[in-house]
Amino acid sequence: MKALLIPEARMMFASLGADGAPAYRLETLDDWIARTKARGHAKLEEKQLSFRIDRFGDIAHLWSFYALRSNGNTVARGINSIQAIKGAGGWRIASLMVQAESAAAPLPEDYLP
Repeated sequence: MKALLIPEARMMFASLGADGAPAYRLETLDDWIARTKARGHAKLEEKQLSFRIDRFGDIAHLWSFYALRSNGNTVARGINSIQAIKGAGGWRIASLMVQAESAAAPLPEDYLP
């Protein structure tokens, strides 16, 4: 992951709070790594369902629609909103926002495969 993100990159996880109000959690890559390690040995696999890319010069925005699987079962689906920048070493992620699908925010049918 460290090779994919610029050092200053931020990761934001959007969700709905218990009261139904929008909420988010902002993390650095090191925060995310620590949180992932704390989960232990639970095997999670993220599979990309489809994607869209909009690019201008050396910046790009990617929409990546995913399914999260555990032990072969889909446990969540959602959308990654990725902002990338092209530097001397190639493309890297500057920011990543993630929102899991919910009853209030289902994945748009026209974006699915």
